[in-house]
Amino acid sequence: MNRRLVAATIAGLLVAVLGCNFGRSASPSPEKPVETATDQPPASSGFSLVVLHPSDGDLAGLLAAHAARAIEMGRRPFVEFSAEWCPSCVALDNSLTDDRMVDAFEGTYVVRLDIDEWSPRLPGTGFRVLGVPTFFEVGEDGMPTGRVLTGAAWGEDIPENMAPCLKEFFNGQ
Repeated sequence: MNRRLVAATIAGLLVAVLGCNFGRSASPSPEKPVETATDQPPASSGFSLVVLHPSDGDLAGLLAAHAARAIEMGRRPFVEFSAEWCPSCVALDNSLTDDRMVDAFEGTYVVRLDIDEWSPRLPGTGFRVLGVPTFFEVGEDGMPTGRVLTGAAWGEDIPENMAPCLKEFFNGQ
């Protein structure tokens, strides 16, 4: 097991021991949900957000493992392509603690991939990213099902616009 995975696993266990719940807390907090490159412990509510990097391994294998983990946790698996330079991506990320966004993401397991890091590895995967942010629903095998949502769906990048579109998408509508 590589050091990054061991450290992330330990961090995940600490989160479980401390009772952290992704996207929700006992008292309101301005912090974003925890982002880590490992599987998260099961939680009765909330959502999981996992950030992967090419150094973590083969994309197909990683996505299959994370989709299986999502299903094991009773969550719906999705992949989000994002970029640090993207204003919509930054706005979305900064709004993840907003109650409307927490509600929209409820029950999801989102694997975030930076388009700049992963684009060389996308040919042949079924992911066709024309802009960011883009969300893909993925099946049990971690591959796209054909359902896609882009940031163009919601207009201005504010929670009251983003949350309803994301909630509909995440709930299969």
